[in-house]
Amino acid sequence: MRLICSILLVNFLIASAIAQRTTSGRVVDQKELPIPNVKIQESSSQNIAYTDDNGEFTLHYFTQESKITFSHTGYDTFRRTLPYNENTLVFLTAQVDNNPYHLGYSVGYLDFTNKNKNKNLQNMPYFLGESDINRQLQMLPGIEAGTEGYSNLYVRGGDVDQNLMLYNGSPIYNYNHIFGISSIFHNRSINNTKVHRGIAPAKYGGRSSSVISLESKKTGDYSGLNGEFEMTPLNAGLYIESIKKGKGYFTVAARRSWIDFLLPVESRQNNFNANIYDIQVNFGSVLKNKDKLDFSILNTRDLYFFAFQIEDSTTNADPVTYGFTQKWGNLVSSVKYTQHISSKTQAEHSIHYSGYSSTQALKQETFDLNSFAVPTVERTLTRGVRDIGLHSNWTHSLSNTHTINAGFQTQTRLILIGKDEYQSYDFAGQDDVNRITGNQKYDFTQEVTLYGEDKVRLNNDITLDLGLRSTYYTYQDFNKVVLEPRLHATVLLKNRDVFKAGYNRHNQFVNQLSVGATGGPGNLWVPATELVLPQKVNVLEAGYERKLNTDYSVSINAYLKTMANLTQVIDLTDASDADKDWQSAVTQGTGRSYGTEVLLQKSDGPFTGWISYAYSKSTRNSEDLSDKDFLFTYDRPHMLKLYVNYTRESSDWNFGLNYVVGSGQLFTLPIGKYRDINGQLQLEYDELNNYRSPIYQRVDISIIKLKKYYGLGQEWRFYIYNALGGRNPLFVNADFTDNSYTQLQVNRNYLAFVPGIAYIVKF
Repeated sequence: MRLICSILLVNFLIASAIAQRTTSGRVVDQKELPIPNVKIQESSSQNIAYTDDNGEFTLHYFTQESKITFSHTGYDTFRRTLPYNENTLVFLTAQVDNNPYHLGYSVGYLDFTNKNKNKNLQNMPYFLGESDINRQLQMLPGIEAGTEGYSNLYVRGGDVDQNLMLYNGSPIYNYNHIFGISSIFHNRSINNTKVHRGIAPAKYGGRSSSVISLESKKTGDYSGLNGEFEMTPLNAGLYIESIKKGKGYFTVAARRSWIDFLLPVESRQNNFNANIYDIQVNFGSVLKNKDKLDFSILNTRDLYFFAFQIEDSTTNADPVTYGFTQKWGNLVSSVKYTQHISSKTQAEHSIHYSGYSSTQALKQETFDLNSFAVPTVERTLTRGVRDIGLHSNWTHSLSNTHTINAGFQTQTRLILIGKDEYQSYDFAGQDDVNRITGNQKYDFTQEVTLYGEDKVRLNNDITLDLGLRSTYYTYQDFNKVVLEPRLHATVLLKNRDVFKAGYNRHNQFVNQLSVGATGGPGNLWVPATELVLPQKVNVLEAGYERKLNTDYSVSINAYLKTMANLTQVIDLTDASDADKDWQSAVTQGTGRSYGTEVLLQKSDGPFTGWISYAYSKSTRNSEDLSDKDFLFTYDRPHMLKLYVNYTRESSDWNFGLNYVVGSGQLFTLPIGKYRDINGQLQLEYDELNNYRSPIYQRVDISIIKLKKYYGLGQEWRFYIYNALGGRNPLFVNADFTDNSYTQLQVNRNYLAFVPGIAYIVKF
């Protein structure tokens, strides 16, 4: 009898296991935007699942034919029988009633997610007509441009190098063209942008301010080969895609400047030349077992050459020709394998290479009038980073309300501190040829990271994310282990409002020394050492979100950041010299940043966009720079930003407008001058960043004309940057009148009313 019962029990368990079904899919609205936190319930078993931030879900049940219910506040309840073991796309329709809070809510980290396929963002006004993802991000609260006209990103009182910029999972060490005027990313190829301004999941680390993750386009419906060709005053660009749903994809985005084509050949060879390009190639395939394989390549280059001659006819001195060359670029590649191990377990394995190099070359030629020789001196300085990394991330669903995420990362950096080459020779055939290679120093660093994150829904209203990163860092004889706790909580309030709060700790093991021009091509990346310790940042953040109606939503965030071991250059000459130890040219200090951000968005209708206000304060403290706290260079206490887009499907005209007003930029100006013991005039300073320029104000306008010509879609885009001619300074300098040591005269240089144009052909 026991044997019979055992056999029956085993048969029952086997049958139950065989009968288990799994349905997975994605829930979106009528615009195909994901809807987080949709409740999904199977009718017979009463099993429940919830969609994540991307609208995705997995539901387990035990019957072949059972109705599944999709419900969400503000949407009509949806019931249907779904096939098992298939990805299903479910559309929910928004309710039309008088409830002002019916649109639902988002659950996840305090971040900004941007789908670039949204036309409204594509219609944003751009500087010189160059579509730029960075300038979109600059219109968000808490993110500033820094210097007028540049596409740099300063997030909540952090510096540029404190942003972890990822392209398909690969880190980018310089994301600018033209010394910071535009970014290296082709806007058309970027499909998804996620920005974590403070609180971030445990899988992200290595930088202390923010995470900016860019993903190329990988999904869509097959429509043959399509794309677009674009021309701007600076570049010509091409984008091509071929995407077959459920099979694979192939995308190519490329741009090249045409400045050099417009210059005479003689000028290009002897006086001035510029060559700029970038290319992004991405392709992937869905395998038979529904696993995915993705490849990504990004290559960029900037090259500039400028030459001039000095000739003094009064002294009959030999004429001297100077030539300066600046070149930099990125080579980035990655391979990612997405593995569906089971209905509850998924893994992603990736490897990346990110290489960045910058070269400055100075050539001096002196024409000897007597011997007709041309003695020549050349000096070349090369710097850069080579980064190779592995990343394996595992996600396992313990239940419909409990998910564990864990993984490991390794990152190996080869940092070229400086390769200084000097050579001299004589074109007249003399034998006095010299070649000297100075300090060619490579610094090798290694990071090994383990992380884990436990996401559990305690009830229908409270979700907790508990995470921990542990990183082992080594550089020469310096070894360090750091722990980074991560805590994030989401609480659903009455009327489905959302309250979020979190704490993060971040450590940064690589720093950028600002020794070059704005945009950073000549800046120096250096490792954390025993003397220059890794940065350490603690972040506290809280936020509140409310859906006002189907069109409007509002969010309020508050944050506090404490920063330690911030690196600052104190001797620009020594930091720029490859033959000297850069550690002696820097100092470290502390910092503090806090603020509040309010964002009101409108997502539907002819008029869309947002308005935001941010109050913030960011300070620094360093004994070698000042005996008291001083304001961070890019501190902007008050900033109001407005973006408005007008689009009607029935009209061929679209319009966009940016409006920015707020506190002016900070500069360090002298307070007086005096004569030293040698009789030389010297400027006197009291503190850093002691002068704030007048209120910053800027209006940008875009006008887009759409038309069809020979079956091709065409767009004419007209832009005006700073349309009202606001007198916002690029930089400020100061001097004193000849007859007074106390009367200060401030000189400002402005960038006003800059037009732009773009012509686009879509095929």
